[in-house]
Order: sequence, then structure tokens, then C-alpha cells
Amino acid sequence: MVYFVKTIVGFIILDVYLNVGIARAGSFWVQVVLVLLFFPLLKGILFLTRKDLQSIGISFHPKWWRNMMLGFAIGFSFWLIKYIIEYVLNGYEVTGTMPFSQMILSLLMIMLTFFVGSFLNDIIVRGYVFGHLKGKIPMKWVFILSLVLYALDDSWNEGFSLSNTFFSLLLGLSLTYAIYKTGSIWADTGIHWGLNVCYGIFNGTLGSTGGGIIITKDGPQTMILEVISYIIPLLMFLFLYLVRNKLRHRDGSTASFLSKEINW
Repeated sequence: MVYFVKTIVGFIILDVYLNVGIARAGSFWVQVVLVLLFFPLLKGILFLTRKDLQSIGISFHPKWWRNMMLGFAIGFSFWLIKYIIEYVLNGYEVTGTMPFSQMILSLLMIMLTFFVGSFLNDIIVRGYVFGHLKGKIPMKWVFILSLVLYALDDSWNEGFSLSNTFFSLLLGLSLTYAIYKTGSIWADTGIHWGLNVCYGIFNGTLGSTGGGIIITKDGPQTMILEVISYIIPLLMFLFLYLVRNKLRHRDGSTASFLSKEINW
């Protein structure tokens, strides 16, 4: 019981630190300092729960970079398809592009900002949860709990609504399956990072229409556009499942988190 209390308190501290402390800091350099301090905080909590970084999926195994780049390609590609379909369906119009002199710096900021945000979120809602609960409760419940926590955690950024929660659950399938399948955080972070970078190209780091490298103007929102926003993450999960053997476990094999599939 004490272990679970420590685990829950640790999760709450990390989640609030990320979503209130880092995300809402008023200065870029304050955010940088807070991001750097996140890791000593994480190490302190792991010390109290008797875990280490490898146990929560931060393992630099021989295939970690390959997993992350494959994940990035999947996430970016499916989100680009989503934007192309929305454009064809008049969900937005392209009104211009950012001046070339600003593009490179903006792209670097998008890449960096969304990597950090994706990485820290993945550590908390998937790595931390899987690392602390595997072997304590059945793996299917670890998977479901991590998925639900991600959907609820997303309300920090988007606000709570049934549609956003449903979208986050569908998106979370790919992210959660990636860490389950590989036993490390990198494929999960790659997918998360890739789709966020695509989002940032169209919306900037602050997520505002017209704030991206490609400048857009929203069109009328229709039911079919909302359905597309649900179908794309579902198709991404199905694709990830089909190519699951391309993802490597931290020991170099294609085994899942517990070296066997979830017994539903």
C-alpha cells in the first residue's frame, strides 16, 4: 500500500510540475531552467519508489534511435495526411508562408519545443506508469490506466470535453502500444514528437491558426472534419500494429514489454 501511495504522489507531483510549472512559466529561460530541474526531481521520486530511469523506459539500447526515427516518421506522416484531407475538404485555406528568413529558426524552435514537451509527457503518463505498475497489476490494466491518464492529462492543454477525450483516447492507443511493444520510451516519443512537429508547422508552438510556418485560415467546421480527426489516429494505430515487428525491444528483439502479448 505504501508503494502505491508513493507512486501516486510521485505521479501527481511530476504531472503538476510539467503542466503548471513548466507549461505556464512566463519566460522561455525560466522554462529552460524548470525543464533541467525536472530530471533531478524525477530521480528523487524514483529513489523513493526504488526505481531507476531504465525501469521507466529511458534506456539507451542499441535500437533506441531507430525506434524514435521510425516513430517520428509514422506520427508526422499520418498528421500530414490529416492536414491534406482537411485541406481538400475545405477545413482551412492556405493564405501564405512565413518569410524564408524566419523559417529555419521557427522550424528549429518547433522541433525543440515539441520534442521536450512530448518527451516529458511520455515519461510521466507512460514510462512512469508502466515502470511502476508492471508486475503489480495485470498488464492490460496498466495499458488501460496509462491510456486513460493520457486522455485526462490532455485536458490541461485543450480543456475537458467528450470529443477531445475521445480523440485523445484514440491517439493514445498508438503512443501506449509503442511503449508496451518496445519496453522503452523512444518509439512512443518519436510518434508523439512527429505529429506535434507537423501540427507546429501549421499552427506554431502556441497552437494558433496563422501562427505556423504555413499560414492558414480556418474554414467552416463540419461533421466530416470531426470524423476525420478520429479516423486518422485510429488508422495510425492499425498501421503501427501492422508494422509492430519493425519496432525493437530494448534487448534488440521484437518482444513486447513483458515478452508476451496482453492476454485480454
